[in-house]
Amino acid sequence: MKQQKPRFTSLQMPNLDIKTNHNHSPHVVILGAGASRACCPDGDKFHQKLPLMNDFIETLNLKNIIKELNFSENNFELIYSEAIKQNRNDIIQNLNAEIGSYFSKIQISKSPTLYDYLILSLRQKDAIITFNWDPLLVQAYKRWRHLGKVLPQLFFLHGNIDVGYDLKQKSVGFLSDGPYNGHYMEPSPLLFPVDNKDYNANPFISEQWRASQEFISKCYFLTIFGYSAPISDVEAKSLLLSAWKQNAGKWIAHIALIDLKDPKEIMNSWSNFIQDESFFGVNSDLSTSALMSHPRRSCESLAWANLQQDPWGERPMPKFYSLKELEEWVAPLIDEEQSGVLKKTLKIF
Repeated sequence: MKQQKPRFTSLQMPNLDIKTNHNHSPHVVILGAGASRACCPDGDKFHQKLPLMNDFIETLNLKNIIKELNFSENNFELIYSEAIKQNRNDIIQNLNAEIGSYFSKIQISKSPTLYDYLILSLRQKDAIITFNWDPLLVQAYKRWRHLGKVLPQLFFLHGNIDVGYDLKQKSVGFLSDGPYNGHYMEPSPLLFPVDNKDYNANPFISEQWRASQEFISKCYFLTIFGYSAPISDVEAKSLLLSAWKQNAGKWIAHIALIDLKDPKEIMNSWSNFIQDESFFGVNSDLSTSALMSHPRRSCESLAWANLQQDPWGERPMPKFYSLKELEEWVAPLIDEEQSGVLKKTLKIF
């Protein structure tokens, strides 16, 4: 999986092509732990639970490891930082081992998941940016690679259990694929002290942030799914906001939050990102979002509705019980893209 440099042809937002009905500006999706929990609400293929930060310690059964710190906080990131402050290398090593072991066992189910729908609802011009360590997004992506260069680009801001890199070959790939050009990749780092999240310390993480910020600074549609921007993650939210402020089209771009929390609480959490509340929306789940009502056409439908006063009809993505059915439904959309011209209406059987 060799990541490409984002290609943007104009600083004007959005980047519309009236002749072909394309909006070349990207749709960017940011994923937090809540997205993986929503992807597998009852656990993975073997019913292993996907943790959130507020139940991380309990889910991974880490209490016995951290009890020697005598630290009253229940936030795992703060606890990890405390272990570093106390120079408890034994605890740090045990935490790394337990977390690596837990996430490496997670397996996606055979039936379509939210991550399958999400990946196929986006195009190559788009990006999925994740903070999650679990391999679910990677596993979903791998089962659609046979479709060719029609999938969104992936970026891992906190590393991932199945993502590695090779500095000499300047490549990023999936560890589960084995050697890349005869070389084994270096596993991406997973844990960072919350008091000093130096994302530039590791070249892989640094490049993931650089490319992600470039996408955010050019996107026309930004969806934040299951990421609450915790208070402990000050550095990450600051970097995301910095990229958003550089977005020349943020005044007309749309932000969609997918979260189960109270809409007012969500809006308050992301208030620094909101330029105009009319270009901001909250959804309780992925199925009610623009990604599902206008799959692979979210940026086009938004631009033509807001700027051309010519809204596109919805093409909602149904629920499927097999990957084959999902692929057959998406195929006409991909064929249309490869024809070079997008149609405002397309009947899908």
